[in-house]
Order: sequence, then structure tokens, then C-alpha cells
Amino acid sequence: MSSHGRRLDHWTTSLDAVEALRLRMAEVEGAQEDPITRRLMAQVAHAKSSSFIALLDGDGHVLDVNPAALIAGGVDRSEVIGLPLWTTGWWLGADKTAIMTLRQAIESVADGRFVRFDTDVRIESAGRDIGTLDLLLRPLRGRDGQVAFIVAEGRPITDRKRVEQRLARQNAELSALTQRLARVHDYRERLLGELSHDLRAPLHVVITRSEQVLRTAASDDVRAQVTGIRLAAMDALEQINDMLEQVKADHGEVQLTLVNADMSQAVRTVAEQFAPLAEDRDIELELSLPNAVSARFDVERLSRVVSNLLANAIRHAPIGGRVRCSLAAGDGAASLEVADSGPGVPEEHRAKVFGRFRSGLDGDGRSSGAGAGLGLAIVREFVELHGGEIELGQAPEGGALFTVTLPLRPPESTSATASLAQLAAAAQRTEYVRSHLEVELMGEPVAPAVPTVVIVERVPGRAESILTGIGSAAVTCVAEDAEEALRLAVELRPDAVVVGTATGDMPATSLLRRLAADDRLVGVRRVALAGEREEDPSPESLITAGAQLVLPAGAAEELGGRLWAAATAADR
Repeated sequence: MSSHGRRLDHWTTSLDAVEALRLRMAEVEGAQEDPITRRLMAQVAHAKSSSFIALLDGDGHVLDVNPAALIAGGVDRSEVIGLPLWTTGWWLGADKTAIMTLRQAIESVADGRFVRFDTDVRIESAGRDIGTLDLLLRPLRGRDGQVAFIVAEGRPITDRKRVEQRLARQNAELSALTQRLARVHDYRERLLGELSHDLRAPLHVVITRSEQVLRTAASDDVRAQVTGIRLAAMDALEQINDMLEQVKADHGEVQLTLVNADMSQAVRTVAEQFAPLAEDRDIELELSLPNAVSARFDVERLSRVVSNLLANAIRHAPIGGRVRCSLAAGDGAASLEVADSGPGVPEEHRAKVFGRFRSGLDGDGRSSGAGAGLGLAIVREFVELHGGEIELGQAPEGGALFTVTLPLRPPESTSATASLAQLAAAAQRTEYVRSHLEVELMGEPVAPAVPTVVIVERVPGRAESILTGIGSAAVTCVAEDAEEALRLAVELRPDAVVVGTATGDMPATSLLRRLAADDRLVGVRRVALAGEREEDPSPESLITAGAQLVLPAGAAEELGGRLWAAATAADR
């Protein structure tokens, strides 16, 4: 406190120093040589400095301090003058390490050395909060060369320190994430190794032994069983290979081996291997290929594209149908078309056909089949790696038309000649796809799956009567309410969902709308029961809401048989 018992007004004090300097400079000539004027200049600079400035004696006691330091610490000049610097309000609550660091620094400066360090002191919010000070202690020597005083100059760096601390935290988090990614990468490498060897090698053994048994087995029953085993093993191996290719593509590890070769001959070689299989099914395999198309491409990857598309076409073409494979070149690009006379792909499914894990009605809109649904996704990956495009449309033959456009000379590619190993790998891959399709097509017809029906009807006794009418012709699930019926429909993908007159909190019309709007339930038939009460929805409103079939709710026991016959009369 001041001698008058109150704190000094540092703002008024600094203004007084400024006014005194102005008056002195107006009174005297040669102000630069006037010692009083120069002293007043120093006072103004001292008073107006925004840094922390304190004058200490050789033992670290405070002799003077500038207003900025007092304001930052929320202390009065009288509260710090004569005290050791480490006992003042700026260092209030500081830990022993910080105080020891300051005392040792002062001792070093008293010996004539400069010391600079960062320290946390009370310089924020008028001394209420901790801030960081970049503190420089330097000695002032007298004429005798001895250290007479010490100047403490500090620059607040709280904001910079916070940024540094935040960066340090972020760097630590980044380092932890990097280590985690490295562990994930190592795990992935081990997993790929296990998939490549520990899973594929046993499957190759199963396939080979199955072929040996098929060549020697005389019993038709044994041959049928072994054929199924071989098909299942080949399915599993195909899915593993597809997933490995997809994982490599995701990590940018798929590299093309581009060589100069005859694209027409490469396509013909693949197609000719499928000719006997098409002939066995009385399918006309039409090849429209030029004599030669000089291009630069990956022989193995292109063979896989052609073999997958041809296998897909033959699989879906009906017995006695037609498959066409054509190639044309011009304007620096080649166009490959593979078409079939099968059921084709509905337009609403074409945008999804090249997605991953799309198979059958869930992906390409045609009859469902085995597989992980990665074949066409990988075909697209290989085409795009060549800098090409693949499209799906309607074939003149009535089925699907896949059009692949490839540049004859991909950009940034170097000239090379196909090696014997590459040609062998391409032939081996084509033979694998062909033999897989052959086993799939020659296997015993799959027994029809047992139909499934989800029923939601809370009218007492009606659901039981419907179940009695259906009998053992289907697997039936009775839902408690509309929400459970919707969940069961998504999980089970049943052949039909029967929506009764009492469905819980959700009205029957709302349930029908949600069933119809769910893309996952495209093939599920929606059957509604029309009640006789006034509050029951009319048949017209049920059809508007999405019902594909409306039956009267009366005569429940008879309803079961009629319901099941009507629900399964049309193909999904």
C-alpha cells in the first residue's frame, strides 16, 4: 500500500510522467543533453512498457518494478518492494521446483551470467490465474566491474505455451494413432498371410482330393456328394481370393503388369474355354472378334475380367439361350461386350450391381446364387486400374449387357512383352473360373427352400387359425406387434409378411408403407387382411399403402390355406 493507505493508480502515475516530460522538453533546449529530460524519458518508457520489468539487488530483492508487472500480478508497489522476488505475489503458490529454479538463476546472474527460462507465475486476470513468463535475468555492473544490480525482464507467452501444449498433446495422440495403425497393419499382414496359406492350402487339397474321388467313384450317390463338396470348397476359395483382391485394392497394393499383346487373342483364349460348357447347356456362344487388336494390358487381370463376365452370362442364360462376346477397337480404345439372353438386370438394380457384397436379388437383380458378391466389384476394380470403364445395360438378346471400354495404351505405361508365367497365370485363372461354373451347373438341383411367413395379428385366436391352415407347408413366425414384424422381416427376409387388422401401436397401413419403402425387402410379398369393422382400413387404402394382396379377415381357419396359396402364387 502507499503511504496514504491506498493503492497507487498506475494509469495516473504514467500520465503524470508523460506530462512532466512534455513540460520539461518545452522548457529546455537540447533536451537530449539535459539529464532531467533523459531521466523523465526513461521513466515514461519504464511506465509504458508492456513487459514485466523489475530491478533487483544482488540478492534478488525487488528495488523497483514497472506498472505493467504490478497490474498483471494484481499487486501494489508497496507489497513487493524490498522483498525477495520469489516471495512476491507473482510467485504465490508456486511449487518448490519453480522457486528453487528462480533462486539458482539469481545466484548465477549475481556471478555475472545471463539466465533465461520459462516460468509459471500469477500474471493473468490481475494475479488470479497462472500464466507463463519468458523471463530473462541479466547482470548490471558498476565501474568496478562488479555486479551491482539485476534486471528481470519477462515477456508473457501464455498463449504460445498453450498452443505448444496443445500441439504436444496432438503429437502424442498422433503418435499413439500411428502406433495403433502400425499394429493394425501388422495384424492385417498376418491375416492376409493366414488367408493366403492357412485357408487356401487346405481348400486346394479338398478340391484336388474331390477330383480324384470323382474320377474313381462308381456310386452315383457318392459322386453327387463329392460334387457338392468340391463346389463348396471352390466357392470358399473364390470368396477368399476375391476378398484378398479387394483388400489389396483398398490399400493401393494392386499393381498391373502391363505388356504388349493381342487383346483379341486374349479374349478368344478365354472364351474358347467356356465353349464346351455352353454347348453342354445348348447355349449358343457367339464370338465376334477381330483378327488382332494390338494393345497394352495386364493379361491375367483382363482374362479374369472376361472369364468372370462370361461365367456370369452362362450362369444366367437359360438352356437353349444365347451368349455373345464381341470386341471392337478404334479411337485409341477397345470396347468389349458380353451379353446374354437371361432375365437381365432390372434398371433399379443396375446402379448397385458393382457394389461389394452384392449377390443375387440383393445386388444384380437376377436369381440369387452362391458367393460373397465381390466378383463384379473386382471386375470393375481391374477395369478402372487399366484406366477404363464398365457399364451395364439391356442386351438386344434380352438379358444383361456388360460393356467394358479400355484404352489401347494406358497413360504412363511402359512397353513390355508378356512372359510365359503371365500367360500361364491367365490360363490357370480362366480354367479355375470355368471349372467352378461347370461344377456349379452340373451339381444336383438344389432342393427348394422351405418358405417362411411372418404374421402380425393381435386379434385373439386368428393367428393360431392361420397357422393351422398353413400347416407344415412353411416356417411361420408370429410377431407381437408391427415393430417386431418389421424387425423379423429385415432379419429373416421371409417369402411373405401377413399384416392383420390389429398390429399394435403402429397402424396396418403404416407398417405396409414401411415394408414397401425398405430396399432390403424388395422380394418380400406383402399380404394384408381386410377387417369388417368401421375403423378397419378399407381394401383400397391397404393397397394404396403397399399391400400386394388383400384377403378378408373372416373365416380364419380356411384363410390359412387360401392365404398361403395366394401369397406364393407369384414369383418374388
